[in-house]
Amino acid sequence: MENLRLFLIIPPGLEDLAHREILEKMPEVKASVIKGGIELEADLDWMVRAHLLLKIPVRILLRISESKVRDFPKLHQKIVKFPWKDFLSHPEPEWEITCRKSRLMHTGRIEETIKKALTEALVKQPLSQDWKKKNYSPQTFYIRFDDDVMTMSLDLSGEPLYKRGLQVIKGEAPLRENFAAALLYELFDGITEEKSLTDPMCGSGTFLLEAKTFHLPLHERKFSFEEAPFFKGKLVRKPGPTKKLPAGKLTGFDLNEELLSKISIEGVDLFSADAMISRTPGQFLICNPPYGERIKMPGKKGHFLKNALQKFLSMDKPERMGWLIPSDMDDLNPGVSDYQLKSKRRFRNGGLAVTFQIWERL
Repeated sequence: MENLRLFLIIPPGLEDLAHREILEKMPEVKASVIKGGIELEADLDWMVRAHLLLKIPVRILLRISESKVRDFPKLHQKIVKFPWKDFLSHPEPEWEITCRKSRLMHTGRIEETIKKALTEALVKQPLSQDWKKKNYSPQTFYIRFDDDVMTMSLDLSGEPLYKRGLQVIKGEAPLRENFAAALLYELFDGITEEKSLTDPMCGSGTFLLEAKTFHLPLHERKFSFEEAPFFKGKLVRKPGPTKKLPAGKLTGFDLNEELLSKISIEGVDLFSADAMISRTPGQFLICNPPYGERIKMPGKKGHFLKNALQKFLSMDKPERMGWLIPSDMDDLNPGVSDYQLKSKRRFRNGGLAVTFQIWERL
C-alpha cells in the first residue's frame, strides 16, 4: 500500500505529550497536532509499530475516503462504489457517525442509507469467507460530516489502546493506562539519570506498570487491523524497545490488600506512625489519590488532599512529585517552603475536570 493517512485519537489536553512520544520513539514521520488528535502519513510498518510502541493514543484511524456529499442519493452512490474489498473483513460493521454544519444531519437515516448501500455493494464485491471461518469481529467505521464533506475512517485498533491486555484486576476508581503513561512521561521530562519511583496510593498499580512497560512493545491482545484485507497474510513483528523511561526501582503502597496481592506490593496506611516512605536519593512520587468523587472520603472536601500533600512533601521529601486532583482543588497550599509548583496540566478524566500538578524540591 501507499502511505496511509492516519489519525491518532488523543485525550484532549494531552496532545503535546503524545506528539513528543512520537518524536522520541518513531521520529521518521511529520505529524500535525490538532485538538483531540494527531494527523500524519506513514507506511504500513509504521502503523503496526505505532500500535505496539505508543502508550498515549486512544486508538488509530485510517482515513480511507473524503468527498462532498450533500444529499442521501449521493451518499448511497458513494457507498455502493467504494472499494470495500480492500478494507472490509466483516459484512456487518459498526458505524460511528457525527455531523457538523452539513445538510445531512440525521445520523439514524445516514446509518440506514449506508447499510442499504453496503448490502448492494457486497453483491458486486463479495467478501472472503474468512470472517466466518476465523470468527472475525465486526470492524468500526467512523463517518464524519463537516461542512458537507464526508470523511470515512476505519478503526485500526479495535478495543481502545489503553486496554493493554496486562491487568486482570482494577480498583474502584482506576486511572486509564494511557493517562497514566502520559503523566509519567511529563513527570520524567528532562530527566536522564535513573530515579526511583514510588506510588503511595497505587491501587492496582497502573502507574507502576506503565512505568515498567513504557518503552516496551506490547502485543498482549489483537488489533483490528490484523483482520483487514490489506493486512492479510502479514505477521505482526515486534520491534525492539525504545528509549527507556528513567524510572528505576518501583515501589507501591495501598490499603487494599486484595489489589496488592496481584502486584506484590505493600499494604499500609500512609498516615500511620510507621508509614514513612524511604527517602531514597533521587526519589520521585506519583499518585492518583481518592478525592471524594467515586471513593468517598471522611471530613471536608480537600482536607484529606491537603494533609496528604503536606505529609508527602514535609516528611517523605521526594525530589519531584506528581499527583492528580480535581481542578477545583488545585490551589491547595502545602505550606512547605522548600518546594515549588513546577507545572499544572488540566484535562478531563472520566468527565471530571482534573489537574496534574508537579512539585519539585528547591
